[in-house]
Amino acid sequence: MTASKTSHIMKFPIISTALVTLCALTATAQAEIKIASVNVQELYTKFYKRFDTETTLQKQLAEIKADIKTREDKLRALQEDLKKIQEQYDSSLSDSAVAKLREQYQAKANELKAADQEMKDFVQRREVAFRELRNSEMRLLVEEVQNAINTVADQSGSDLVLDSGAISPQPQIGIGTRVFPYMKKDIDLTPEVLKQLNAGAPQGFDPDAELKRLYGTPAPAPAAK
Repeated sequence: MTASKTSHIMKFPIISTALVTLCALTATAQAEIKIASVNVQELYTKFYKRFDTETTLQKQLAEIKADIKTREDKLRALQEDLKKIQEQYDSSLSDSAVAKLREQYQAKANELKAADQEMKDFVQRREVAFRELRNSEMRLLVEEVQNAINTVADQSGSDLVLDSGAISPQPQIGIGTRVFPYMKKDIDLTPEVLKQLNAGAPQGFDPDAELKRLYGTPAPAPAAK
């Protein structure tokens, strides 16, 4: 298992399209509801805790890879031992010598089989543990992003917050399209939410620099608003 070399862009619903449609049914409803927007992808991408989490996950993944390599090296060594035992066979050997080689070969073959099974079990256990850890950490980050959105929305008096970066899959044309094709910039709360999320960031924190450090790539461009 490899970590995807990506920023884990989280998608979670802020509001259902059905509710938006319902609120838009009458001019009265529109007038009474204050709507704001945030770009959830940008918030998650630039949240400082996200980088701490991904650094930890990358270290865990590197340890798993190192452990797997150790086991693979052991398997290769055992396979080489088996080959050497086979190469010792000669038709001129006595029956007792042949029997001894067969015994050595069988013992080594059993050792190889056990080592192979141990590696498979190890990989499976570590994959499950890593996946559970990653999902748990991602859930915590998502909750913090959502809580920050809620706080800023309450402070701004917003009744409804839409994800300006939400994408709707369009299988028939092979691409995704914006759920909300247009939003005014003056309803965007992304800067305020990001400021709250990164209030505890280390001095000089730069999300673009962190992305480059982790992945060697610049930050993804924010979705158009």
